[in-house]
Amino acid sequence: MIYKHRSVPKKLIGLNALIPRLHPSQLEAQKAKEDLRNRKAGFGGEQHFDKHLLEFKPRYPHAILHDISLKQNGIYFQMDSVLITPAFILIIEVKNIAGKIIVKSNPTQFIQELPTSERKVLTNPIAELERKQFFLNEWLGQRMIEIPIRGIVAFAYTNELIFESTPETKIAFTTEIPSYLYSLPVQKEIMGKAAIRKLAFELINNHQEYDPFPLTKSMHISPKDILPGVICPVCNARGMHWMRRKWSCQKCNHAGTDYQYAALEDWIYLIDKRITNKEFRNFLLLNDRQVAKRFLARSRLKHEGKGKGSFYVANEVINKQELTLHKK
Repeated sequence: MIYKHRSVPKKLIGLNALIPRLHPSQLEAQKAKEDLRNRKAGFGGEQHFDKHLLEFKPRYPHAILHDISLKQNGIYFQMDSVLITPAFILIIEVKNIAGKIIVKSNPTQFIQELPTSERKVLTNPIAELERKQFFLNEWLGQRMIEIPIRGIVAFAYTNELIFESTPETKIAFTTEIPSYLYSLPVQKEIMGKAAIRKLAFELINNHQEYDPFPLTKSMHISPKDILPGVICPVCNARGMHWMRRKWSCQKCNHAGTDYQYAALEDWIYLIDKRITNKEFRNFLLLNDRQVAKRFLARSRLKHEGKGKGSFYVANEVINKQELTLHKK
């Protein structure tokens, strides 16, 4: 049973908001585009893995959780997928890497060979997996839970894998994962159905997703480099005008309402979780203070302070369900 599904990473959401608001010639824009491509590929690979994992429906009680991030001894560790069975816990490290992968030993190295023959040494996924196994074991130990923890590296798509020597950690393709999981013996019952369910909810309750917002701070970008204006949802031109109770695009003539909230989301993702009426007007290129006040009042932001010291603030945690800030 799946207890936690995978959600769109916040960094991915933030990068989608950032790129249209940076000048294309900026170095930060080029870095953000490359980061976005890599993260999209990684998330796409994880979604591909999730679809194949749906084929795994064992008779024994179990729990599957996708994208779990925990904190142990002040250190965060994130697990792509976790399978809890009566006999063991399996951490699955999902990788989406193009090209030929050469696995060397002594020390273990993963080398990516691109079609251009260019070679790149990758972060060792086995070392990453062992680190997560260690911290999860510590995390469980604090809760008086003793159960073997295993690991597997899953390549989302079929790569050409070349092994100099076979590593102890299992490496498989996503398509092989269901049959591999079925082959694992579940003989000694350490946890029953109730204990598995309890642990699954304990993992969910302790999940702490990395919050990269505002991106200007986490990515060391000056807020002054963020280009203002309401972005047209049709042609992506920036700087729609508010007129006759609608936003109007001067480039494609598209007109519509409520586009101010997408801009407000961008402000929260990129600049700050709080905003004043003046900052709101400046960012949306809006002249009317009363219109701005009405827009902010209709948003889900909390109003704090009085007079010139008043401002609006978002919740500490912004998740996928809160992306539409305005009230229906």
